[in-house]
Amino acid sequence: MKSIIITCRTLKAEVDKAIEETSCNYSLLTLESALHNEPDKLREVLQATLDRISNVDQVLLMMGFCGNAILGLKPEGFNLVVPKADDCITILLGSQARRTEVQRDMPTLFFSKGWLDSSQLMERTVFGEYERILQRYGKEKAQKISQITFKHYKRIGLIDTGSFEMEEMLEKSQKYANFLKLRCGIIPGTIDYLKKILIGPWDEDFIVVNSGETVTLEHLFGKQTTNPPA
Repeated sequence: MKSIIITCRTLKAEVDKAIEETSCNYSLLTLESALHNEPDKLREVLQATLDRISNVDQVLLMMGFCGNAILGLKPEGFNLVVPKADDCITILLGSQARRTEVQRDMPTLFFSKGWLDSSQLMERTVFGEYERILQRYGKEKAQKISQITFKHYKRIGLIDTGSFEMEEMLEKSQKYANFLKLRCGIIPGTIDYLKKILIGPWDEDFIVVNSGETVTLEHLFGKQTTNPPA
């Protein structure tokens, strides 16, 4: 069966590694990371991209729900396969259970290579928030407010998926950790989730949307049941 991959630049290093290790020769379309800042815009671009695709059996969407940006997508002429994951961090850690486990061990602000390489995404995290506060309140107050804002975190965790050289990324992560007075550590990651979407099986870890079907909340979160009134 013929497949095509859509991913975002945030996951590009890991997707390239997964393709290499599985020897897949699928065509690859890459979207800009900055689209994650606007889920509605991301949804619009994703649908426009799907609308241009033809002569394939399935599109493998190698990204997470990303602020429910996939909600409302409608593939036509092919099936759409999506990891059942809220964002790329969950994908790179391997599962939601693993993410919960790491957070339970120590509240962690996760970084990946894709996030650190994207100035647009980083504007939404530590330094972007700091710059906005700095302009409004000045340096001394900005630093205090930033430390209060991120006080529930105990460390910055750089996810190591074995897909890139760690030294430069770790140096960047350490700068953020120093600024927030947090620990900085390496969190073991994986590309197994990405490899699984390439070669299967598409089991309970994935959403498979049939041609002509629209992605709904039920696809994302399952059927929601309510207890009848007593």
